[in-house]
Amino acid sequence: MQIKLIADNYKELAFTDQLPDVLANYLIPGATSVTTSGDFGHVLFQQLQSEGIVIRLQHFLMNRACTFTMLEFEPLLKLRFHLVNHIQYHMEGLGNLVFYEQGYNLLYFPFQNHRIHFQHAGVYVSIDIHYPVYVLSQMLPPLVLMNDFQKKVIHQQPAMLTPVNQVANRSLLAQVYQLTQAGKRSEASLHAGSLAVLIACLENISELPLWEPVTLSMPEAQAIYLAKRRMQEDLKHDWTLKELTLLTGLNDYKLKTGFQQLYQSSPADYLRDVRMEKAWHLLSGKKYSVSQVAEEVGYTNLSAFSKAFKKYYNITARERSKFSVES
Repeated sequence: MQIKLIADNYKELAFTDQLPDVLANYLIPGATSVTTSGDFGHVLFQQLQSEGIVIRLQHFLMNRACTFTMLEFEPLLKLRFHLVNHIQYHMEGLGNLVFYEQGYNLLYFPFQNHRIHFQHAGVYVSIDIHYPVYVLSQMLPPLVLMNDFQKKVIHQQPAMLTPVNQVANRSLLAQVYQLTQAGKRSEASLHAGSLAVLIACLENISELPLWEPVTLSMPEAQAIYLAKRRMQEDLKHDWTLKELTLLTGLNDYKLKTGFQQLYQSSPADYLRDVRMEKAWHLLSGKKYSVSQVAEEVGYTNLSAFSKAFKKYYNITARERSKFSVES
C-alpha cells in the first residue's frame, strides 16, 4: 500500500500490519490492512484490488483535532464516498473541500499529496475506489457531464466531476457496502461490482444532480449526525420532531433542512427507511417471526408493520420471511 502519512505537519507515521484490538471490529474479510497510531488516535487503511481497480477503506479514530498530509505516488482517478462524520480536505488545484456523510464525487489527482483536517475527536470513515484512467473512455456510457472532466484528466489537471458533492441514496450506499465484502468473492466479481458502482453514480448525477452546497455550519452538521445516530441506536422508540429538536438544540427548520441536505430525506422518512432496512435483514431466514421483527423495529401494531413493509418493498413480510438466505 503505497501511502505516506504525516501528522501535524512534522512527523511521518510508521505503518504496521499488527493491528490493535480497538480496530478489530472494523476489519473486512480478504483485505490487506495496515495501521498507525499515536496520541491523535488510530488510522486503519484496508485495501482490496483486482485488474487495476483498488478499493480502499479508511478509518480514522481520532482522540483530538489533527491535520494529516497524505502522500500517494501516482495520479489517481478516485470515486470517493464519505460515510461517517465529515472531513475537510485541501487538494492542490481544487482548494478546500468538505465531504459530509453520504457525500460522494469523482476526483482526479495528478499531484502526490493533499491535506486532511479533523476538527474534533470522533470516528471518520470513507471509501475510495481507484480506477485506471482508461475506464473514462472505454467502459462508461457517453454522458455530457463527463466532457470537461475528461479533458482535464487528459491534460493531467486536478478535477472534480461536479462542483458540489452529491448525496448517495440508500440504494447506492448498499452497492458500496457490498463491495467491502468482495474479499469473499472472485476478483472478477470485485472488478464488475466496482464498475457497476461508478456507472450507477454517473447515472444518478446525470438524472438528479445537486447544484447547491450544504449550508449547515459544522456544529449544526454534528447535531444532525447526533440525531441520526440516536435514531439508529433506538429504533424501538417513536422519535418525534420535538424530541429531536430538544436533543440537538436545533429548531424545526434547521433540523428538517439539515436532514434534507445531508441525507436527502426528512427525519421521519429517514427513520422509516432505517426501520424497513433492518426489518428486511431480520426477516431473512426463520430466526425471527414477523411479530418479533415488527417489535424490534418499533412497531407495536403488527398490522401497521405489515402494511408499511408491503408498501415499502412491494412484497409482504411473511413472503420475505420465507427466504432461506440473506439477500
